[in-house]
Amino acid sequence: MLTIYKREMASYFRSPVAYCIMGFFMAIVGLMFWINNILNASALFSQTLSSIGVFLTFIVPIITMKLLSDEKKNGTEVLLRTCPVPMWKIVTGKYLASVTLFLIMTLLTFIFPVLIAFLAEEGAVLGTAQDLGSYIGFFLLGASYLAISLFVSSFTESQAVAAVAGIVTLIIFYFLQSIGASLGTGFGAALQWIAPLARYQDFTVGSFNFASLIFYISFSAMLVFMTYVNLERKRWN
Repeated sequence: MLTIYKREMASYFRSPVAYCIMGFFMAIVGLMFWINNILNASALFSQTLSSIGVFLTFIVPIITMKLLSDEKKNGTEVLLRTCPVPMWKIVTGKYLASVTLFLIMTLLTFIFPVLIAFLAEEGAVLGTAQDLGSYIGFFLLGASYLAISLFVSSFTESQAVAAVAGIVTLIIFYFLQSIGASLGTGFGAALQWIAPLARYQDFTVGSFNFASLIFYISFSAMLVFMTYVNLERKRWN
């Protein structure tokens, strides 16, 4: 698993993909920071993190689209399916590589709360607890989106199809809470319960909800397992 993880991390940074993704992400964060924190004179960076959640529906599939389709492109797909390494280790290694890249992207944004603290007037109240909670929730939300997108990409060998399908799926999940609320039934309540974005809102107010933490971990683990099952099925067909 460690070998797979290292290979995927090296693959990200050997190509311009990771740098383009990080550059685009930081540009979006910078724009939202300017709007929410500079123009509106707000000391809460949690508002900025919340506002860029929708952009993850486009960024995350770009991160995961190459993880499985690259094997077909590089001609290592058959080798991967027939190698003695357990498929769950392969899938987990690839997923952890994508999570690590997202973590790096998230850590890069720390410069903005630092700027807020530096620019804030003396005696200004900083939303440190809210910002910290938002960062934890934002990372967990991104990790769950990565798991969703990775699972979707396991059904295709095309990077383009994986990206488009991932974007569409994540947009549906992004609006799942609103869809569930509009239904107003038991089914609607179930949709709201499984909506990753709904859990994120607990963290944005500085509240560390242990149940939401367990949900994110379980949700991501389930989708990684489903990816493994799908690839294992292909392996023996």
